[in-house]
Amino acid sequence: MTTAAPPPRKGMSTGAKVAIGCGIAIVLVIIGLVIFSVIGGMFLKNKANELTGGLEAQQEASEKVQALEREHPFTAPADGIVTEEMAERFLAVTDDAWDGMREEMEEIAERGGRIDEQGGQAGIGDAMAGVRAIARSRVELAEALEAHDMPVSAYLWTGMELTRAYHAIGMEPEQSGVPAQNIQLAERHREALAEIAEDSEDDNRPGKGAVLGMAWTLGTSEGVAPTGWDTMMRTP
Repeated sequence: MTTAAPPPRKGMSTGAKVAIGCGIAIVLVIIGLVIFSVIGGMFLKNKANELTGGLEAQQEASEKVQALEREHPFTAPADGIVTEEMAERFLAVTDDAWDGMREEMEEIAERGGRIDEQGGQAGIGDAMAGVRAIARSRVELAEALEAHDMPVSAYLWTGMELTRAYHAIGMEPEQSGVPAQNIQLAERHREALAEIAEDSEDDNRPGKGAVLGMAWTLGTSEGVAPTGWDTMMRTP
C-alpha cells in the first residue's frame, strides 16, 4: 500500500526554523530585548553565574564538546548518506537532551508569549530566565552527546540531513536532491522525526526541534559546527 505524502509546507524554510529552534529563538529574543538596555555587563555576569549554578558547569560542558570532537572526529560522507546507526544515535541524544531541557524551554516559551502580548516589553526576570535556560540546556545537551559518544558536529549534520529527508518523503529523489537511502531512513523513523521537524500546534510549547537549535548555538560557540552549514539549511 502506498503511503500518502505529507502535505506541502509553506513559509520559512524548515532548515532555518530547525536550526534556530523555536524555543531557542524565543530565548534569544528575550535576552536581546533587555540585555543591553537594562542590565549592566557585570550585573549580568554575576546573575548568570548565580542562576546557572556557576561557570564551572559551563566550562565542563565546553570541555566535553571539544573532547568529543577530538576523540570521535567527524567528516560528513561524500555521498551524503545517513546510516541507521547515526540516525539512532541522533534520536537517542535528542530524547535524552529534551528530557533535561524541556521544562526550561517550555517556561521560556510561555514567557515569550506573555512578552508578545505585552507589546514586546521584557524585564530583568525574563532576561535572567533566558540566560538560565540557555546555560542549563547547554549542559544537558553536552551530557547527552557524551553519553552517546556523538560529537556535536555529527549531531548537527545528521539532524539536518534527516530533517531534509523527512520533508522529502513522497518526493522523487531526483526532485528533492536527497539521497533515496535517506528518504527511506526518514520513512522508517517518520514518527520520531515529526516531533523534531514539525511545528508545534501550540506556539507556547516548543518541540524537540529546540534541541537541534541548541546544538546549533553550542556548535557555533565552540567553533565545531559542520562546514557548509548554510548549505545544509536549504530544504526541498
